[in-house]
Amino acid sequence: MSVLGLDIGTTGTKAVVFAEDGRILASAYEEYPLIFRRPGWAELDSAGVWAAVQRVVAKAASSSPDKVKALSVTCFGESFMPVAKDGQPLYNTILSFDARAEPQAQQLTERLGRRGIFQLTGMPQHSSYTVNKIMWLRDNEPEVFKKTWKFLLWEDFFFLKLGLEPKIDHSLVGRTLALDVRTRTWAQPVLDAAGIDPSALATPCPSGEIVGEVSRKAAKALGLPVGAKVVAGAHDQPACALGAGVVDPGVSTDTTGTVECMTISMAEPVLTDAMLAANHGVYPHCAPGRYVSLAFLYTAGSILRWFRDKFGAEALREAKRRKRDVYDLLISKAPEGPIDLFLLPHFAGTGTPYLDSDSRGILAGLTLNTTPADITRAILDGVAYEMRINLESVRSGGLKVGKFNAIGGGSRSDRWCQAKADITGLPVDALDVSEAGCLGVAMLAGVAVGVWPSLDAAIKQLVRVRKSFAPNPASQKLYDRAFGVYRQVYKSCADLNHAIAAFASELHEIRKA
Repeated sequence: MSVLGLDIGTTGTKAVVFAEDGRILASAYEEYPLIFRRPGWAELDSAGVWAAVQRVVAKAASSSPDKVKALSVTCFGESFMPVAKDGQPLYNTILSFDARAEPQAQQLTERLGRRGIFQLTGMPQHSSYTVNKIMWLRDNEPEVFKKTWKFLLWEDFFFLKLGLEPKIDHSLVGRTLALDVRTRTWAQPVLDAAGIDPSALATPCPSGEIVGEVSRKAAKALGLPVGAKVVAGAHDQPACALGAGVVDPGVSTDTTGTVECMTISMAEPVLTDAMLAANHGVYPHCAPGRYVSLAFLYTAGSILRWFRDKFGAEALREAKRRKRDVYDLLISKAPEGPIDLFLLPHFAGTGTPYLDSDSRGILAGLTLNTTPADITRAILDGVAYEMRINLESVRSGGLKVGKFNAIGGGSRSDRWCQAKADITGLPVDALDVSEAGCLGVAMLAGVAVGVWPSLDAAIKQLVRVRKSFAPNPASQKLYDRAFGVYRQVYKSCADLNHAIAAFASELHEIRKA
């Protein structure tokens, strides 16, 4: 029996079919472009993403030598689209790091208080959350708002497109600002203050619940067997945590994909004032009875992709000629760290602990001797420095982290994993399945239909370490000194970045007029 895990991501979607022993039987991936219509805005073409989802599921399912018995889905959080009664999107998908809803976030904070919102929902109020952006849509696109039947995230939209009731698992609804984190029911005070009726949202359910079966119509469109079970999945980071075996306290994921994210498991929600001050959200895990907290940077692998696309033409040609992965080639040419070039990787704001939407990327220390390889090194280290800042932050909030399980595309780079060990001072285990999000929801699907007797059994059988990295004392000492320099960059440039963001907004209005 095989199970399919679908990961609908910010810059691409992938589908992976797994055998009972964890072998990958088939997979498919497709990228799609981000849309930036205005400064501070970030969107996806909803119809284009759905078309990509159909193609990758069909390709993976049809390529598998074994029929798919069940499937589940993981997707990015907060991002949503208004949907008409006929199931068609009425607007682009508004992404999490889109900053347009800051006025609405402030209104909600004034009504309920930042601490009150956190104690109820586990979410430190910020413009990224779905509720704020639904309010923005009401205030700025009234005709779209009036036509909307449901405001859906991508898990629930996927179920709808399969002809099923749109359901949203507890971990994903936890990212909307609409969930009571303790009771796992609607946070009614938030919805009342925002003017949102729960009937306009999908129905919450536990991760791992069977939502329905693949119909003949859906089977034809997606290349899936009729009757395959469709199972509620998870927000991408808890799904990755499950796929990485992170369900108990003390271990964190280090997920390096489009974003850089640490996902820390806990037995009970930790809602301290220090967690709130550091903007660390707390919400349900997809593992039963567990909770997670995130520490993240909005741009990580996406910066390497930006560097590849904008400045890597020569590297792309060389990689093609030598039949090598272009990212592996770029990283292999980077000098050993640390170096005296510092990249502030705030290309889409900061992520935690600052949640500063107006921060921008900074490259500090440029000289006439700076090379493209130096910039690659600065990218790798800048992301890892942010990881250390977040590690210190979650520890101050009351969480314990003693080791990282590394997953995602960045986990395939030994040099990046070693840098993270040296910068954080913690051991890093790179796992042998980089597609942990797909594996995590495949586990949920498999347990639901009896492929594995429990999630614990699935983890024991499927989660394996590819290579372990211990901090190098000599390198760690140098990185400690470099980190002392790095952490000054954000504070020193914050006012400048805010002035640039304000000017960008003014410039857009002038040019639009």
